[in-house]
Amino acid sequence: MSRTSGKTVLSAFVVSWAFIFGATEAPAANPAVNQDKSQAGVHFGTDGFVRIDGTPRFVIGLYELPEDDAKLREIAQSGFNLVRVPQDAKVLDRVRDHGLYAWICLGGSVQLGRDDADGRHRLAGIINTFKEHPALLIWELPDEALWNVWWRRFHWIFGGQQGELRAHIKKAQADAAPATTARWRSLADRAGDYDVRGLWKQAETIYDTLWSELKATNPHPSWKMSQCPAESRNLIAATSRGCEVVRRLDPKHPIWQNHAPRNGLDSLRQYNKMVDAAGCDIYPVPFNHGVGHSDLKDTNLSAVAAYTDRMSRAAPGKAVWMVLQGFGWRDINEKDKNDPDPDKGRRPHFRETRFMAYDAIAHGAHAILYWGTHAIEKDSTLWQDLMKVARELRALEPAIVAPRPNAEPLTRADETYGSIDGTGPTLMLRKTGADWVLLAVNDHAQGIAFSITHLPPELEGKTLYRLYSQESHVVEKATLHDGIRGFGVHVYATSRRFEAR
Repeated sequence: MSRTSGKTVLSAFVVSWAFIFGATEAPAANPAVNQDKSQAGVHFGTDGFVRIDGTPRFVIGLYELPEDDAKLREIAQSGFNLVRVPQDAKVLDRVRDHGLYAWICLGGSVQLGRDDADGRHRLAGIINTFKEHPALLIWELPDEALWNVWWRRFHWIFGGQQGELRAHIKKAQADAAPATTARWRSLADRAGDYDVRGLWKQAETIYDTLWSELKATNPHPSWKMSQCPAESRNLIAATSRGCEVVRRLDPKHPIWQNHAPRNGLDSLRQYNKMVDAAGCDIYPVPFNHGVGHSDLKDTNLSAVAAYTDRMSRAAPGKAVWMVLQGFGWRDINEKDKNDPDPDKGRRPHFRETRFMAYDAIAHGAHAILYWGTHAIEKDSTLWQDLMKVARELRALEPAIVAPRPNAEPLTRADETYGSIDGTGPTLMLRKTGADWVLLAVNDHAQGIAFSITHLPPELEGKTLYRLYSQESHVVEKATLHDGIRGFGVHVYATSRRFEAR
């Protein structure tokens, strides 16, 4: 799901619900298929969480499908419950046997012309082949579809066309008057200036003139940025037609779309009308080495929160599924592999991996998925960190999917040296059974002391344990005071039963 690297493509229910959804301990053997999901179905609740047989679940997914059964078993036992699979029934059987669910990407087959009878037939064949398989959870539309309308011509517009035209000018200067070649170079300069200013049509008019006057063949005459908005609208219409086919043939499985961390909200909203869940990938580590995956003003770790918020605005009323970083940039970019700077393109550290997951959840993500693990070793520190974070989140699942309280607590940071202006950590308070869980995530790069006020009366006098630490706090006058490190995560709970084993 990298903007620059492209994408590596990467049960009927088992007896124990806990195992299906990635409990920390698996049954001794994989039970036989004994439930028919075709009689149940999958849908999203109004709270955004996927429901299977009516039960809300927090999805933790992996784009990679490990070839090693031991590793597939490890991800299930660590809390993952969803993997991406090819269109292959045998692979779905394998996923089912490990107590996991799968999603299938429909790719370009879902983009249909108005009278594309053959395309409809091919799409129907895919849906009818897999829709009854008990491991199937959800269909996925083509990855980063809107962004790819623009991205596939980027290198041509920003450098490629200029380079070829200047080569033709150099070749033609032997037979052309100096004034003519000077004019051609001036036109090329002006077109390049228009490109970087976003004045696509003006640039394209000049380029057409240059190709014509140089009597050279433009190898990509249709690669015009000015046409991208119209192409995006055509893409939305074509995909919408495909989604209508999918829903008619299989009303029991929802549809989701992963976007790039790009595109305007208007286009995203139009596209997302046809899906049940939408999100984007965001891989900001290491943010101080020019990764550039975020094109927002926020390019550091908290870009995860910024894009989660953006996806909520881009898909109002829909579930938000965020795709997070399971690799280091040097793992997938050849130019970074041998860089002498050890931080250039490095992998996320545990605190960063943990922060990004909780940051997405605190800002409203209903699922998190990881891309890029195909490029890392399965005994690496990052792999183990991902398993550890998944175990934490699975242990917290009852609280994550619990209803929002009627009144939310408030938070404010103490006065400090930075440009904090009193902004405290992002909070998420939930009650599950008799217990309360309070999540605090600090989107600031610096540590802050903070107060949480307006906690519910039920918590008065109760002890809140800070999980995975020795600390605890007693709620007094509906208030808690604590400090948190930069890009830190605190999980408070009235019981330590929410700590992963």
